[in-house]
Amino acid sequence: MNALDGYWALYSLTLRDIRKEKPDTFAKLAAILNRFQQPSAGDAFFPDGADDILGDALDDAGWRLEWEAEYLWTAVHPVTRARIRFIEGDVYDETPKQGDKR
Repeated sequence: MNALDGYWALYSLTLRDIRKEKPDTFAKLAAILNRFQQPSAGDAFFPDGADDILGDALDDAGWRLEWEAEYLWTAVHPVTRARIRFIEGDVYDETPKQGDKR
């Protein structure tokens, strides 16, 4: 196995873990994403760029997505109301804080 094979294997495992573990908070999601790669500019990071993408894995895990573009979307967990924003691989925690009207 070369380095590129290892990269894609870990990429696939990360998406599999999201589907399997069904994280319902940003902290749980970030813990899975950080196994793949530490964040760069956002609160977490996942590069996408393959046939299987983070948005699809979150959809399978029960999150509701609002797509603006392939590289720009928002996901909300229907039970916990956890909210994330995905911008070109950077994942931001936009979960409303207690008392927030979002």
